[in-house]
Amino acid sequence: MSKRTVNQIKESHYVVEVEVDRDVWKKAQEKALEKLAKNVSVKGFRKGKVPAEVAKKHIDQGQLFNEAINDLLPATFKEVLDEEKLRPFARPSVDVTKLSDEDLTLSFKILTAPKVNIGKYKEHHLGKEEVKVTPEEVEHAMKARMEQNAELVLKEGAAELGDTVVIDFEGFIDGKPFEGGKAENYSLELGSHSFIPGFEEQLVGVKKDDEKDIQVTFPEQYVESLKGKDATFKIKVHEVRAKKVPELNDEAVKELDIKGVETVEALKGYEEAHLKSHKEQDARRAYWEKLIDAIIKDSQMTIDDEIIEEEVHAMKDNVARQAAQAGMNLEQYLSITGQSEEQLNETLKKEADKNIRTVLIMEKVAELEELNVTPEEIDFEIAKIADAYKMEFDKVKEMIAKDMDRFTSSVRTKRIEDFLINHND
Repeated sequence: MSKRTVNQIKESHYVVEVEVDRDVWKKAQEKALEKLAKNVSVKGFRKGKVPAEVAKKHIDQGQLFNEAINDLLPATFKEVLDEEKLRPFARPSVDVTKLSDEDLTLSFKILTAPKVNIGKYKEHHLGKEEVKVTPEEVEHAMKARMEQNAELVLKEGAAELGDTVVIDFEGFIDGKPFEGGKAENYSLELGSHSFIPGFEEQLVGVKKDDEKDIQVTFPEQYVESLKGKDATFKIKVHEVRAKKVPELNDEAVKELDIKGVETVEALKGYEEAHLKSHKEQDARRAYWEKLIDAIIKDSQMTIDDEIIEEEVHAMKDNVARQAAQAGMNLEQYLSITGQSEEQLNETLKKEADKNIRTVLIMEKVAELEELNVTPEEIDFEIAKIADAYKMEFDKVKEMIAKDMDRFTSSVRTKRIEDFLINHND
């Protein structure tokens, strides 16, 4: 049995010293030796068949200790949390304070959830928005739906805004081509604002087989190597295509292939319900932000800098990943968005602070109101997903089982949100 000493340094800060049982430490080293020995090559023995005692002479002692410690850590840490009833709120750190063949002492620094003195969280009168959908909005949605189903037909005349041109282009700065400034057979809808300002407008009037040079200036909020610079693009036009929007009638509605929608009147009801659903979601989000701000303002809690810094770090990593998906690094993203890294850090810090306070408030409400989810409620949510995607319940449950903790957490979070929204107006 490992010996432990628990010291509370200050509110939410704990240091737990663990003297690992000698027999446990010995067995961990033996297990590590067996694992490492499989990759040791010794003359006269086949790889993977080297006896442990022979292999030990060829294995660095530090490597052996590291392997044994890494194997012990998860179970040791879980034992600390379970038996000391500690719940980490940030990533813990661990130090090795004593290490030898015979002894291992680990020091865990654990930061638990801050204490929350929650204020008023029911009967706030903030005013919920009444959602309405106008006939004009429905008509616009129906028109947009038909435009999405439009056919692009070849056009002999000059390109207009709304037309699509198929072009080759290559960009030059000071007479030299630049990276990312070239493409062939690129389809561009004029007026879509998918290119830098001035590019699409200068293609209005071009015809099939035209060649044209256009001049543009890259915006100041752009990648560092291009921002603010003048460029010339050489254009070759292959095709001009115009949208042929179907006339709104029952036949065209059937072509949309929307389940249960085969008439203009049915499409009108479908679009109205769709718009209302989106507006209700937007109204819920807006109301939730007002409500959580009011509850936070009425509550007291002290958030440790370490917790905020860890959340900022995670959020910044997410920004970098999203930038990478768009083919940019973080520096290029900052250049395009016109902010410095310090400004980004300050923005993320404010968001992180609110995110953490929101989580703490929700957890406190869940504790006070005993808002937990049962296995039956989880199955009900899985059944709704199965029904929506026309899949078998067991198949969906099997897929979700791989990440059941996260799914359960999301269901629980939704239940807490529903409780708070339903008990305020």
